[in-house]
Amino acid sequence: MKIKPLYIYGAIIVIVVVILLIIDTGNSNTNKPVIPSETEMTMPQDEIHKGLGGTSSGPSKADVKPEFYERLENLGKEVEANPKDTVKIMEYAQLLSMAHQPEKALEQFDKILKINPNRIDILLSEGLLYYNLGKFDEAESVTKRVLEIDDNHLEAKYNLGVIAVARGDKEQARKIWNELVKDNPNSEAAKYAKDALTKL
Repeated sequence: MKIKPLYIYGAIIVIVVVILLIIDTGNSNTNKPVIPSETEMTMPQDEIHKGLGGTSSGPSKADVKPEFYERLENLGKEVEANPKDTVKIMEYAQLLSMAHQPEKALEQFDKILKINPNRIDILLSEGLLYYNLGKFDEAESVTKRVLEIDDNHLEAKYNLGVIAVARGDKEQARKIWNELVKDNPNSEAAKYAKDALTKL
């Protein structure tokens, strides 16, 4: 039996939402960087992703099945009916992002931050969207907000280095990543930083 890719994407979204519900206490502190390095920004060439393009931005509009847009529309209605349901808002924002509507996704993430301004997971998601839009000032700003909440958030520290590279400031990135490696040598973020330092 062949599983349709849309069902796989739906299952992934459900799993992500469940994980966020389990770990979300407003103080998420994972060490895996959100902003991928250039080598991580390519689409896998497996059975599911074959022919969907070469970047991490996801499938184009032509590749998306009508069921996806129906789910997107239904979620929008659910969010409108329950504007304080942050789980639905999060899911809606993620689908908007997948649908190449990052500005609308950012609006939804902002709604969650108005309810709880200390949601690190949302700030990191916003940082990634701003980064992908080339809005590096905004990406840096929300990433620094993460560090105001948790001054040793390794993912955010790593991401500041990525943003510095995107701006062409390799020296600043080198400084950030060297500090990260020195202070947290055995962390996952340090592994990413070491790898990134070799590519500067």
